[in-house]
Parts: sequence; C-alpha cells; structure tokens
Amino acid sequence: MDNEYLASAARRISPMFSSISIEVYPMETAGYQHMVEAGVDGLTIYQETYDRHLYAEMHPFGQKSDYAFRLLTPERGGAAGLRRIGIGALLGLGQFRSEAFFTGLHGLYLARHYWRTQLSVSFPRIRPADGGFQPLNPVSDRDFVQLICALRLLLPDAGLVLSTRESAELRDNLIPLGITQMSAGSCTAPGGYAGDDHSTQQFAIDDERSPEEVSKLIRAKGYEAVWKDWDSAFLDKSQAKG
Repeated sequence: MDNEYLASAARRISPMFSSISIEVYPMETAGYQHMVEAGVDGLTIYQETYDRHLYAEMHPFGQKSDYAFRLLTPERGGAAGLRRIGIGALLGLGQFRSEAFFTGLHGLYLARHYWRTQLSVSFPRIRPADGGFQPLNPVSDRDFVQLICALRLLLPDAGLVLSTRESAELRDNLIPLGITQMSAGSCTAPGGYAGDDHSTQQFAIDDERSPEEVSKLIRAKGYEAVWKDWDSAFLDKSQAKG
C-alpha cells in the first residue's frame, strides 16, 4: 500500500463523510500534506511504548524499528495541517507509570507546539489476540483508572478515547471522569465491517453493545451523545461572507 492508494480512497469517500481519519504506517510531512489535500483531517498513531529498549525488542526489523521516526510522526502530521491527532501507549508493554508519564509529556508538547490541532489520547490495554501474545506488564483496573485521571488533570483540553477493549461496566463508570470519545459496534478483524470472516481479530472485544445502546447509556448518565461535531464546509472559504 502506498500514499497515493490511500489518497485515492480518501478522495472517493470524502463526499460521504464529514471527517476522515487514518491509522496507518508513519509518513513524512509531505505524505500527510498529500492526505490533507485528499480530504483526510485526522491521524491516530500510537508510539506503543516510550521505552526505547523495549521498543527495539518489539520491533527489531523494518521501517517500524526506527523509534525516533515513529515518535516524531505526530509532529509531522501537525506540520502538515491535520486537524486532529491522537496518540497513546499500548498499555501492558512497559511499566504503566512510565508510559503514562511520557504519554503526558508527549501530549503537552504537541498541544503547545501544534495548538491549531486537536489532541486526543487513547488508552488501549492489551487484550487476547491471535498469536497468544500476553501483556508483559498487566495494567489493573485500579491503575488504569488512575492513569486516565492523571491524564485528564494534565491535559484538560485533550480528548480522552476509550475503546471497546474495555468492559461495559468499566466504560460506563469512566464517562464522568472525563472520557470524551467512545467506540461502539467495533470489529477488529480485517474486512470485518464488510461481513468477512472474523477469525483473525486484532484483539478481543469486551463491550459488544451496539452504538444505539451506548448512546442510550450516555444520555441516561446526563450527557449528550454527539455523533458529529465537525463539517468540512467549515474550511470552505468560498462559503464565507465578507
């Protein structure tokens, strides 16, 4: 897969969606500029672990083995003009306190230097997956909640993202602590949304509720379930009145 393939796909679907985000291999700044021109406005890129030595163990070969190149990826996305950038550490690899500390520092740096870009932080905990990989440093629910609270205090304006990796009960009770975005109705198998075989999941889903069920729960807690908070027309200067 190359950049032009992704750009072509983005151009094809952009009339149907108000916002398009990618979660793919790291690119150079020019590559992200190409994505922006094609209609992409969001990027999610996890460092996975901020422990340089552990990172080298997890990625000994190939382009992904370049720790610094991956670490600087969100900056290249910000320099390219992406509207949204999401970061995070894959919880369960390194020591969770160290990962939380460096995730927070990374977020602060991006928020201060690319303030035109909306920052979000995700908290993916390693779940059972094909291949049987087990977390090297499991993160308990207690530690997980402590991490989220710390990041909310440190980054009050950042979006905090919680995936369907977590249980319905835990997700329900984390909403009041500052979670701003939750996935629902997720499928982690390649081609899964097209109805293909789900036997090769990237990770197991714990909260299997539908988007409608999660939306109902959010409203029951006194919050508003926002399905759309952006439109590409906001960037169309031809629509602006003088």
